[in-house]
Amino acid sequence: MLRKILLNVVVLTLFCTFVLHGVDYCNADVTKYRSDYTFSGQTSENLKPPIRTSWVDVIGASNSSPLVVGEKLYISSTWGLICYNAKWGTKIWQFCNKDFHNSSPCYANEVIYAGRTNAMYAVEAKTGYQKWKYTTPKGTNNSSPVFYQNHVYFASGKLLICLNAETGEKIWDIGFGQTINLPVAFDSDKFYVAAEDRIYSFNISDHKKQWEFQVTNDILFGFCLNENRLICPVDDTLFCVDTNTGKKIWKTFYPNSNASNPPSYFENNVFASFDQFLYCVDVETGNLIWQFEAGYFIESAPVVSEDFVWIGADDFMMYCLDRKTGNKLYFASVGSTSKYIVIDKGSIYSISVYGELFCFIHDSIERRNYVKLEMWIGKDYVRDNDETYSIDVAPFIEEGRALVPIRPIGDSLGAEVIWYPDDKRVAYSLKTRFIQMRIGDPIAYVNGKVVTMSVPPTIKNDRAFVPLRFVSEKLGAKVEWNANEKKVTITYP
Repeated sequence: MLRKILLNVVVLTLFCTFVLHGVDYCNADVTKYRSDYTFSGQTSENLKPPIRTSWVDVIGASNSSPLVVGEKLYISSTWGLICYNAKWGTKIWQFCNKDFHNSSPCYANEVIYAGRTNAMYAVEAKTGYQKWKYTTPKGTNNSSPVFYQNHVYFASGKLLICLNAETGEKIWDIGFGQTINLPVAFDSDKFYVAAEDRIYSFNISDHKKQWEFQVTNDILFGFCLNENRLICPVDDTLFCVDTNTGKKIWKTFYPNSNASNPPSYFENNVFASFDQFLYCVDVETGNLIWQFEAGYFIESAPVVSEDFVWIGADDFMMYCLDRKTGNKLYFASVGSTSKYIVIDKGSIYSISVYGELFCFIHDSIERRNYVKLEMWIGKDYVRDNDETYSIDVAPFIEEGRALVPIRPIGDSLGAEVIWYPDDKRVAYSLKTRFIQMRIGDPIAYVNGKVVTMSVPPTIKNDRAFVPLRFVSEKLGAKVEWNANEKKVTITYP
């Protein structure tokens, strides 16, 4: 019996040592760029549409991918490294330093690793305190780091560096003839580096070069590994390289178009976008399985689950496609272009090209097909689809604008209304529309963008009031004013 138990333990250990489909499933405490060491772009969460906005924050234009670990989200901004409560969007801590700008962070063993210019940092995930700092040459950009087997791999200019993850001491470095801007990928026994127009393969054990493959132009967006194949888009071509030999297996042309983001994969399918088209191809042959056309250029790398593919495009739309057919299942205007999309714990996190950080969740709210809400100035009742009911306080006019209590509009339209008493802030979430405003402040944020109101929200008789027309129209409703009756009619949609 003991012998049998020991044999099972050995088998389980060996199983956990090897990488399944390129994903290190056993190293659960390591969160990696684009889902795993092979940059698959996969998610185990089959989040289905529709979605609605849960929260928005503005961090400034950044090329950092959000990183979600448990209930926290980490991201590099234009001014530092930020830790959020992933559910509510509140800041837990921030490490102010411009060195982090554009560096996608990685996580392992309660430590965050990130650093774009001047240095690579290890920061305690719970507190935001610096653990160590490795200084890199000024004037060079560092690639986003990758944690692998207690080491941190990243490039600084033309130098690939491996650090001890615990101490930040350099283990080794490798000089290249080309600049490296992209993170390092891993499979079971090799790691792969993209440097300008070349891809290199190295042994993990002794970091000796195995092969070098040259493409037609600089690799701008990265690649992914699927079993023994490396898939890389360059300009109008999708290359497939054998990871054992470094030889080309196939290449596919998409004339008069250009790659716009990294590819993703799921099982034997590869998903790559060129301009406004997303292509699903067979990884063995490069043959087309299906294609989808968005309203404009596709900006984000595909995020793929068992049933769905999520992408963001320059038409400010987020699309959800059927993974097997490419059929469009859902699309919604999210107010900005999604640069990165990450799906984790029932939420979609998106960083826009303008620096808005969005959190979307599945929209389970049941709404009426048609709403007609009537309110009268000075009257403490409303008529909602011909049903009349009382409200706590009556609307009033200030500086020629109607102000109303915060609840009736949101409740009638099926929006979530959130009141933050600490800073006297109110938010409305209706599908993918999200409005934030503060008492006494004429500046509002609509899907993260600054909008000036004619009259700000206010407090009267211990009740919060908001400008009726502004809120209604920004939520997608139509507003009509009857001067004789002093009546406002809101219709939706």
